[in-house]
Amino acid sequence: MQIKGWRLSVVFPFVNAAAGLSLLFAATACGRQETPTASPGQDAVINGKIELPAVWSTRPLQGKVSDVALSSGSGAILAVAYEAGGLEFFDMEGDRLGEPTRFHLKDLADGRSATIQGTHLTLFPGVTQDGTLKAYVFGEGLVAPAQIDLPIPEERMVEGLCTGEAGTQGLMRIAYWTMANNRVLRTGIVSQAGEDLTWTEEAATEAGFPITSCVFAYDTLVASPRSAASASLTRGENSALLSIEEGGPLQISTDLGMTTSDVMVRDGITVTAPNEPTAVSAHGSLPAGGYPGGVVVIAGETSEGTHQVVFVDPSAITLKD
Repeated sequence: MQIKGWRLSVVFPFVNAAAGLSLLFAATACGRQETPTASPGQDAVINGKIELPAVWSTRPLQGKVSDVALSSGSGAILAVAYEAGGLEFFDMEGDRLGEPTRFHLKDLADGRSATIQGTHLTLFPGVTQDGTLKAYVFGEGLVAPAQIDLPIPEERMVEGLCTGEAGTQGLMRIAYWTMANNRVLRTGIVSQAGEDLTWTEEAATEAGFPITSCVFAYDTLVASPRSAASASLTRGENSALLSIEEGGPLQISTDLGMTTSDVMVRDGITVTAPNEPTAVSAHGSLPAGGYPGGVVVIAGETSEGTHQVVFVDPSAITLKD
């Protein structure tokens, strides 16, 4: 697995022999925006700008969204965390699953479906507003998301996290950073051992800059010193990074964050996209919901006082020749 810094002007490599990771980080961040080196399909480029259509949305939500996450595995679930506190789950039709809860989260990572203690569940790792690592579970026999402990022995205040595939090694790979040291990413794997979850630590790596978000793309862990939210959009050999800087539009990169371009999300007949999204998640291959090219979900204010999660079709990127 490689780790890279996002939107960089100076890069240097070194190898953590103990974890077997090739690591790339930058000393300074670069603010330029350019056309990605590997361009999306021509249908996505309108007047020199990348444009993708909004195709569906949730009903108006209870308030401003702080984070969103999608699950992989059998089926798909959308998790929505609110700035004022609260967590809700939705299906890919935008309909709510179960009852909302009052959990107070500041960061939420993409989830995984698994059979735990003989029950099929979907698990989303997250960070509470007091910096505690937890997981949020929904599935058979539950009428609302449930909160459980993660077996990660982290006593320091956690600031943020992201998740990636663990293959045959476990349920998921997690990377996180803390308030006390926001320049170090710690990675490991959550696995299942009988009825228990276990944690296998992989590495603790100095980034060289304050981390604001991270994302796994294939076997590469990408860290950003600028983006408030980020997501990986991967389907076969087509891969892109999506990001949002506070107060800005959705952005896309196809060269692991070295250059970025703004994405214009085109409104649908009955769907309005937020101009300044607050959260993003994505899947290039989705087993549910009727999205053959995958889906990007963004959250934000779609009209004055109205907040929604909007589903965006990235087929012009993921299904290009």
